[in-house]
Amino acid sequence: MPKLKSKAVFLDRDGVINKVMFHDEKGIYSAMNADELEFLPGVRQSLKILKKAGYLAIIVSNQPGVAFGYIKKSDLEAINRKIFKLLGVDAIYNCMHHPEFTGSCNCRKPKPGMFRNAIKRFGINIKKSYVVGDNITDIKVNLPFKNRFLIASRRNDLFNLLAKERLNPKIVKNLYEAAKIIIKTK
Repeated sequence: MPKLKSKAVFLDRDGVINKVMFHDEKGIYSAMNADELEFLPGVRQSLKILKKAGYLAIIVSNQPGVAFGYIKKSDLEAINRKIFKLLGVDAIYNCMHHPEFTGSCNCRKPKPGMFRNAIKRFGINIKKSYVVGDNITDIKVNLPFKNRFLIASRRNDLFNLLAKERLNPKIVKNLYEAAKIIIKTK
C-alpha cells in the first residue's frame, strides 16, 4: 500500500461553512438553492489558513433534503459549484439519502463512506487529519482522526451527550477558531 501523504480537514457544510436557514413555518433547514447559500463570517480566511498550511479542505455533508424532495439534485449541484468557485475547496461529498425514504447507505454520517472515498482519492493520512462539525453526527465517524472540533456553545447537556458518545472534541466557536488551533498543532 502506498504511503499516505496528504492531510485534510473534513468539514461539515451547514453551520460550519454556511449559515443554517430558519423560517417561521419551515423551521431550521439547509439552503435550497445557490442564492440562499450564505457563508459564515471568517470562512474564506479560515480555508486560506488551512490550505496555506498544506491541508486539503474537504466538505462531507448529509443533505437528506434531496431524498425528502425539499431540494432538487440540480440545486444541490449548483450550491456545490458556488462553494468550489468562491471557497476553493478540494472536494465536496454529499449523502443525499435518508433512511426513511432511501433505506440504509454507507455514506450518511456518522458512517464512514464519504470520508473513505476522499481518503482513497487523495491518499489522505487520517491520523494527520481533522474533522470539524456543528453536530455530534458530524464528528462521530469511527476513524482515527488527529482531533475533532465541534462548533457549539458550551452547554452542560452537550457535555453529557459527548460523554455518553465517548467523544472528546475541542469545542470551538467557529471554523476560524478551529483553523488557528489546527495550524498551531501541526
